[in-house]
Amino acid sequence: TVAINLSAVSLADLALVDKIHHRVCANQIEPSSIILEITETAVMANVALSLNTLARLRLIGFGLSIDDYGTGFSSMQQLARIPFTELKIDRSFVDGSSESLQLENMVSISLDTARKLGLTCVAEGVETVEDWQLLKRLGCHVAQGYLIAKPMPGNQLIDWIKSNSKRLREL
Repeated sequence: TVAINLSAVSLADLALVDKIHHRVCANQIEPSSIILEITETAVMANVALSLNTLARLRLIGFGLSIDDYGTGFSSMQQLARIPFTELKIDRSFVDGSSESLQLENMVSISLDTARKLGLTCVAEGVETVEDWQLLKRLGCHVAQGYLIAKPMPGNQLIDWIKSNSKRLREL
């Protein structure tokens, strides 16, 4: 899958759904292989329009991820109102969670929430093996962060995968 961030401005664009759907179809890509990431603040900028746009995208088959989970004011409300498929735990809870019982508990609660709602859970900001081992022990299967890789241009991805596949399997 590929994740794409959507801003508040793009969620307010009445033509967004048609634009994205057209591009995906033109390139023979399955909508289910695209996850659209949305922050709570982006949704809250124009709730009615955002909910309409997100519902239409989900009906077409796109995945929806609530990004930076736990940092906003209405996380539970948004999870109930929007048909999300993924929850991304914010790095402020993940980074150092292996050294802090409070952070570990916050991560555990977020993972439990995701499981109970049938959502895939992604941990952001995984930078140490210790944090990743804790996350795996708590039941998180997807990580994002410098332990895995630093951001890179798309044209470097294939070479990076070839040279790092063994290391990734060992994590």
